[in-house]
Amino acid sequence: MTGLFGEVEVQMNTRNRMVLAYLGTREPAMDDTPSAPCYRVGELYIAGRTTWPEGSQYGYGPHGHELTIFTPDPSDEVVAAVRRGEARFAISVSGPIFFLAYRFGAEAGWRDVPYSWHLQHREARATPPLDPSPESRALLWISLVDSTDGLVLAQRGVTLSPAFTRTLHRTIRDQASSHFDPLECTLTVAEASRERPEAADRLRRATAWSKGNS
Repeated sequence: MTGLFGEVEVQMNTRNRMVLAYLGTREPAMDDTPSAPCYRVGELYIAGRTTWPEGSQYGYGPHGHELTIFTPDPSDEVVAAVRRGEARFAISVSGPIFFLAYRFGAEAGWRDVPYSWHLQHREARATPPLDPSPESRALLWISLVDSTDGLVLAQRGVTLSPAFTRTLHRTIRDQASSHFDPLECTLTVAEASRERPEAADRLRRATAWSKGNS
C-alpha cells in the first residue's frame, strides 16, 4: 500500500474507478453526535494535497457517515446534482465487504464504492451503536472534490431511511466483529469487478434502498 492514506486502488473499468482507502485521520468529535466535516466548499479536502485518484470513498467514523466523490473537472451539472439533485442509495453485500451505491439526479447513472471496516484507519473508523429507535435515521455527509486540484466543490448532508439505516449499521457491526482475511477481501472485490463490472449490475443484489431525506 502506498500514498498518504495507504490507498488500495481497484480498477473496475475505464469509467468507474473504485478506491478502498484508509481515510485521513481527523480530530475525533467530543461526543457521540455526528458533526459536520472539518472541510468546506472552496477549501482543499486535505491541506497540502491537490490531486486524487478518480473514484469515491465511504467511511463511518467520529464524524459519522461520509461519502466523498473525486471527479476530474466536474461540470456545472454534476456539481448541481450533488448539491441539490435527488439522492438515492443502495447496499449490496458481497462476503466480507459491501458496496454502497449512489446516484444524484434523475438522469445520472449509478456508481458505487466498496467498504471494509477492517481497511479503514483505526483512528478514523467507528462501530455504529445499536439504533435507539426503529425510526432512527443516519445522516450521510456527501462531498464532491475536483480530483485535479483537491478543492471541495459541493457538500450536503442527507438523512437515510430507518430501514436503510438499520441495514447499514448492522452490516458495519457484522464486519467489525468478524475475522478479517485480507486475501478474501481482495479476491471478493476482484470477483465483483470481473462478474459484475458496472454498479448497475451489482444493484441486482441490493438488500436495502433509500432516497435521501425521505
